[in-house]
Amino acid sequence: MKIKRKIKKNNEKNSINFLRDEDGNFSIMISALLLIGFLMLSIIVLNTAIENGNEENEIISSNSFQYIMNDYIRNLPLLEREALEELSEDVIKNERPSLDSKSDLKDRIDEKLIEKNQEYYDNYNILINSSLISIENTTNPFSYKFKAHIASVKGDYSFDNIVSSDVDCINLRDPVPLLFCKGYHGLSWNDTSYNYGNSLSEFLKSNGVENYSFYENASSPLIVRKCPYDPYVHHGDDDGKIMKNCRDNGYYHESRDGACYLCRLEGKGGCEHYGFETFINPKRTNETGRVSACGSDHVIFSDDIYPGVEVIYNSEDGLNEILYLDPHGHKVKYGMSDF
Repeated sequence: MKIKRKIKKNNEKNSINFLRDEDGNFSIMISALLLIGFLMLSIIVLNTAIENGNEENEIISSNSFQYIMNDYIRNLPLLEREALEELSEDVIKNERPSLDSKSDLKDRIDEKLIEKNQEYYDNYNILINSSLISIENTTNPFSYKFKAHIASVKGDYSFDNIVSSDVDCINLRDPVPLLFCKGYHGLSWNDTSYNYGNSLSEFLKSNGVENYSFYENASSPLIVRKCPYDPYVHHGDDDGKIMKNCRDNGYYHESRDGACYLCRLEGKGGCEHYGFETFINPKRTNETGRVSACGSDHVIFSDDIYPGVEVIYNSEDGLNEILYLDPHGHKVKYGMSDF
């Protein structure tokens, strides 16, 4: 029994000695083990934090790149509309039609894209290469579809796609009257309308139109505004008051025979596209039963000028406000058959 107790004491002594150093202090070893464990845990936590931080920064960078590109795309219609307006203003200023309006417009837009791309590179360090690839007529004659190819890159992020935008010609100036009548005396305009003086009557006379003098001092709109009275047959409602409001505002109407805006910039009164028309308003008169050229602009500014009968849609102070409309065409289209 004593031998067994001695063996036990020796085992306990050996266990204690295993944790003791030469000075008999085993707390240092325990502290070292705890410190090593703490350091290993800290390294694991730190690596996890760094990885999470990198992933979060990557998400932020990706979102930032996408936001900037979305902003770039949102600016395209504004840039394209600006180029369209500049082209129209140059046509009117120079009194000279564009030979190829889509090509001229593309050149202007591409120049603006180069400037815009440099701006985005300077501000965001994004390399963008873009160009206009097409301008398409649509079922809405007052609007065009512009398509541009955009390729961009910043670090590991890139964008490459074709984007489309709709650009309208509403509130732009119509150059057609100027381009057709610039060689005749008396044409002038203000902020809203043309006044033809003798220019239109001389133009009609040179084209063999009878009663050309009925269009002396006529007027027509300068600014393209889409008529809200649709369907157009309602122009005859309320004893002609709808037509009067339309003419007072100089509205334009969809027409398969009228020229679209880009063709108007080329000096065309009509084209193969789905376009629009407006009316030329003769001066007020107290005469009735007259006949002259049909007052739709695509008829007057064409190679086939056909006649229209007088339509009185309003009378004030003994003077009549009139249009010349062909009986089986424009009178029916605009609900004026009974006038």
